[in-house]
Amino acid sequence: MIFSQKVSWEERLKALYDSSYFLAYRNDPKREAWYRAERDRIVSLKKEGRILDVGCGLGKFLELFPVPLWDKYGVDISDVAVQEARSKGIRIKSYDQAYDYPEECFDVIVFRGSLQHLDTPFSVIKRCIALLKPGGWMVFLSTPNSNSLCYKLFGTLPFLDSHLNFLIPSDTMLRDVLTNFGLRVTEIRYPYLETPYARPVRDHLCFVLRCLGISLPFAFWRNIMEVYAFKPGSLAAQSSERGPWAAKTSIADGAERISM
Repeated sequence: MIFSQKVSWEERLKALYDSSYFLAYRNDPKREAWYRAERDRIVSLKKEGRILDVGCGLGKFLELFPVPLWDKYGVDISDVAVQEARSKGIRIKSYDQAYDYPEECFDVIVFRGSLQHLDTPFSVIKRCIALLKPGGWMVFLSTPNSNSLCYKLFGTLPFLDSHLNFLIPSDTMLRDVLTNFGLRVTEIRYPYLETPYARPVRDHLCFVLRCLGISLPFAFWRNIMEVYAFKPGSLAAQSSERGPWAAKTSIADGAERISM
């Protein structure tokens, strides 16, 4: 009975991510440009290695990591996504064995816009930390931030679909979770202006309209965040743990330094 309920729940989640869900992810130049910028930030931390993308979707982000420098693995519940990602050379196990890998085998583990979609986010994070090598990086990209002004005022963000969400994290929550699980959070960034979606004049106008009850999609300050966390390990690895922005980031340019 318990097994039947488990299968039913998994199938229910799979049904939410059919081919229609991924239409927005195809042929989107802005999204692809943002993928490349995010890829470059990861490559500034690790030049090569084994990477796992939790919620890899169609594999378009991992596709940007060149072979043979990168050995690419993914996790996704959608049969549509898994089939297409595998066609790009990304290794993906069946969802019931998605995290069945030897411990300390990945150099980078990425959650790109996927944390809110996980029904057991803390268990997944904890398992992924076990899979991360000492000296490896766990990176959260395009992650909603419930500590943003928009979320505090309106209880949602323009890009969220409530029927797909289980947890909307905040920057403080995610920092504390990762720290308490033994990682060192070295960077929290709020990439609004640098994204291809930012249109400050229109965005601020839409914000005012939203305050008046007129709802339009718009990007805004601190709606999304990036979190970079390092798994302590060898002395050589620890020498780079502060990340690539240690000497040049500030709240003013869209990043927050976390004191070590």
